[in-house]
Amino acid sequence: MPLKDSLTGRPGWLLAGVLVSLCLPGRMHAATPPPGKVTGPEACVECHVEEIEAWKHTVHNKTYRELPRRPETAEMLRRLGLGKVTAERQCQDCHFLGKIIDDEYQNVAGIACESCHGAAVDWVKTHGDYGQGITQETESAAHRTARRAQAAASGLVSPDQLYTLGASCYECHILADEKIANVGGHTTGSAGFNLLTWSQGEVRHTIPRSGKKTNPEATPEHRRKLFVVGCILETEYCFRAVAQATEKATFGVTQAHRADAARQLLEKIQGLAPTPGLAEITAVARATALRLNNRVALLAAADKIAALGRTFTAQVTGEQLAGIDALLPGSDLYKGKPYQPALAP
Repeated sequence: MPLKDSLTGRPGWLLAGVLVSLCLPGRMHAATPPPGKVTGPEACVECHVEEIEAWKHTVHNKTYRELPRRPETAEMLRRLGLGKVTAERQCQDCHFLGKIIDDEYQNVAGIACESCHGAAVDWVKTHGDYGQGITQETESAAHRTARRAQAAASGLVSPDQLYTLGASCYECHILADEKIANVGGHTTGSAGFNLLTWSQGEVRHTIPRSGKKTNPEATPEHRRKLFVVGCILETEYCFRAVAQATEKATFGVTQAHRADAARQLLEKIQGLAPTPGLAEITAVARATALRLNNRVALLAAADKIAALGRTFTAQVTGEQLAGIDALLPGSDLYKGKPYQPALAP
């Protein structure tokens, strides 16, 4: 039977066929880095010189100074009855990195290291401690394993924690605030967003610690995994967004279309490279109605997708996903130009 409060006005399941673009602010699930434990990017530059240089060329960095000056920012704040973008937490949490200075919350950068890798106070020293008189190149395998485990236990989100790391992107690139979209007029689109296309563009910082300074593209196997994990994350966070919708308007309709497109893409991936883990995820996604007044079911489904997504990410290899190569976007769709140390001025 038709769903009376379907967000598209179509009967039954939504039929959107393509992924539509994503949005910028509005975290909805995982916590913002605790400001009392944030160090700021200056704590990373001693060891990660080239990574910081790569970051300086990104919109993530430039938004710190540019966003407050944009006329459209002022107009959006006026519509919402808000003050400065630099002082409103629903804006700060996704556009800036904040820390406590002199007992006050202050913005210290745009989206920076700790926005994705976790507040660093508890792990920054362990992360860079190779042992007395030891460098990263001469560190023993046992010490490296213990060091990384201790840093992870203290809150470091490393690249091998792919689902958790990717979640920090989707928390902000899928809008969670209905009012910001419907009243403020905030964009509901960052065209072409996917963990693959955006991680391999201007934010790429896979610079080796030794040897020739390069910033290489991910391997074919890892590109497959980035793409599929991104699709799972999109489904999870689009479901969380639809759960926030209270009226059939721009926010709810757009997010519902996007959620349905995301789960359809997962089903296509499953058809090309079937795995038990993705079969479970698609079953949960397909069984959940994308409609108004379905908040409890949508959030429960999102939680299940998150748990299954973490298991999938830990267990499935890029080799197992070889069948999806025809779906992968090419480098021409990467978001921005990757930084290359050898070509830097």
